[in-house]
Amino acid sequence: MEQELPLQSDSNTKTNRETNHVMLSHPWIRLLLIGTTVKSILGLIILFLLLIVSIVVLAVGCLFRQSQHCLIEPRLSLFLIIAGIGSIEWIILSIILSTITIVLPYIRSFFLAVFIIFIASIILIINLFLFIWVICGSVWTLQVLDTVQYKTPDKNTYCQRTLHHFTLGYLILTYVLTALQCWYRLCTIVFCSVK
Repeated sequence: MEQELPLQSDSNTKTNRETNHVMLSHPWIRLLLIGTTVKSILGLIILFLLLIVSIVVLAVGCLFRQSQHCLIEPRLSLFLIIAGIGSIEWIILSIILSTITIVLPYIRSFFLAVFIIFIASIILIINLFLFIWVICGSVWTLQVLDTVQYKTPDKNTYCQRTLHHFTLGYLILTYVLTALQCWYRLCTIVFCSVK
């Protein structure tokens, strides 16, 4: 029986693995990965469900993109379109990153480790933008809540009922899911003994 000779010497391979392990074991990198990935198939299923919700948000925003659908606040459809696109980007990158971290528990490639850190950083930037964008959408939606009417399209206080109610529902869902995600991530950080 023949043995295959490695392309690199064992000391170089061991050094590369140790370097990558040390690079990914820094506390801030571990926190970055905990904050941007899911660790199970159930988490991936939840991300796919959120992807469907984000596609619906984008579709509703595109459907009502003309300003005559909401004269009192024409930016609602823009809010839904950008929130949908940003969420789709975030979810797809999270699915890719989570799949990589589930399938490859021990990163052996320096370039793969750098790629993982790069994607995780992009996810955090997108999440920060979406957080600010949801605050803008909340202001636009809630400031007209008392004066909006759904019956007379000729008045400046008109907004299409479906658009306004969908935006309100989306904002409520976003705040609830954000609170649940923050609670889950906090529990993960506290109870998974990140050192």
